This record gives sequence, C-alpha cells and structure tokens, in this order.
Amino acid sequence: MSRALLLFVALAVVPALPAAAQDYQDQFAEAFEGMFQIEQPDWEAITSSDAPPDPPVPLDGGLTALLAAGAAVGYRRFRAKSAKQA
Repeated sequence: MSRALLLFVALAVVPALPAAAQDYQDQFAEAFEGMFQIEQPDWEAITSSDAPPDPPVPLDGGLTALLAAGAAVGYRRFRAKSAKQA
C-alpha cells in the first residue's frame, strides 16, 4: 500500500510542482507590477476648480481660555510655594 502511494506521488504530484511554482511566480510579479511608479497629480485641475474660497475663521476662544486657566493654576502654585518659603 505504501509503495502504491509513493508511486502515485512520484508520478502525479511531483511533475505538477514546477507548473504550480510558475503560476505562483506570475501572480507575485503581477501583484507588484507598477507598484513603485509615482504618478504626478494634475495641478491645473486642482487649482482651477470652481470651489468657493475658504470662509474667514475667527480666533478660537477655547485656546485663550485654556491659556488663561493654565496661567491661573501656575500663579496659584507659585503663590502657595512662595508663601511656604517665607
């Protein structure tokens, strides 16, 4: 039984291996074809669009509030530290 299985593998599977390897190589080469080619964008199409300009944005009050809160906390810690040293 084992000789028959070995004979089957030797006659059927082994000759098919190079064909399968060739098919695998073709798929690998096809997957990477053109992968590293850089396409330049069409700047004229991007800049000549009819999109409206960006609206004017007022300064964000949230950032000002964060800075003021940080300054207040820093001042309180500085005042507490200087009171301990005196």
